Amino acid sequence: MPAAPAEALRQVDLAPEYADAGFRLSALIGWNQTAEDWRYILAHGDGIGLLAPDESLVASAMALPYGRFAWICLVLVAPDWRRQGLATRLTNDVLARQEAAGRVTGLDATPDGREVYRRIGFRDVYRLGRYRAETVDSAVPEAPPVLPGILPDALSVRPLAAADLARVAAPDRRLFGADRLELLFHLRRRRPDAAFGAWREGRLAGFVLARDGREATQLGPLAAAEDAVAQSLAAAALDGVTGPVYIDVAEARTGFIGWLEAAGFALQRPYIRMVRGRDAGFDDPAWLYAIAGPELG
Repeated sequence: MPAAPAEALRQVDLAPEYADAGFRLSALIGWNQTAEDWRYILAHGDGIGLLAPDESLVASAMALPYGRFAWICLVLVAPDWRRQGLATRLTNDVLARQEAAGRVTGLDATPDGREVYRRIGFRDVYRLGRYRAETVDSAVPEAPPVLPGILPDALSVRPLAAADLARVAAPDRRLFGADRLELLFHLRRRRPDAAFGAWREGRLAGFVLARDGREATQLGPLAAAEDAVAQSLAAAALDGVTGPVYIDVAEARTGFIGWLEAAGFALQRPYIRMVRGRDAGFDDPAWLYAIAGPELG
């Protein structure tokens, strides 16, 4: 039974001061976000929340604008307040705001959520899998060359400096479809020990970033020219990580997924990347291996 009728809830525009309340809500549901994730999204996004009579946040829906796109995220309802249509109500309000601003909306849905989002006009882009390792063995499989003629010593993998991010931003823009330079700086600051770039003959061949989570380190985005580069970047990033790790990988990257499984990762759940609105060139899969996470795109 719901804790009380929906009429007892007070709607608010979410702002950074709700970060701790948002963290308590997502932790209650078992999601991986930290309070810092909430602070970033609330500072850069546009969202709506519902407060219970005791002023606790019991439902939320956010949009994180990226230029012509808006990423729908953190659609949450506390267990005691479900089955009253709150998620649908908030999501529709957030979508209306973003589409009034001329933005195409995207999101990552669970299989159950996909059916809901399809009914309101979202369509599939591609499938993802969340892979989890409880601990990553220090003997992470080495990354052999996959393409003929690619020699291991032709590839240089080194820590990603802040000055490198301007070069990373261009392929990331092609990867995602919009400028995420501010997010790239944020992620590098979160886990500089897991931020790496791959270079071949002075040209960027890939990059990886990460962030801490409530229950696991989230590895991603990971972009690479081919499997050998993706494996080398992931191995470098994982070398400094202890404890559980999540990585959300494009289903089509079967060779890379096999390498992850050899390193101790197992599929936890599928996601479906979806978009609503006109075809705006959302996502270029050429370099895509792992996304930043369902809350960031």
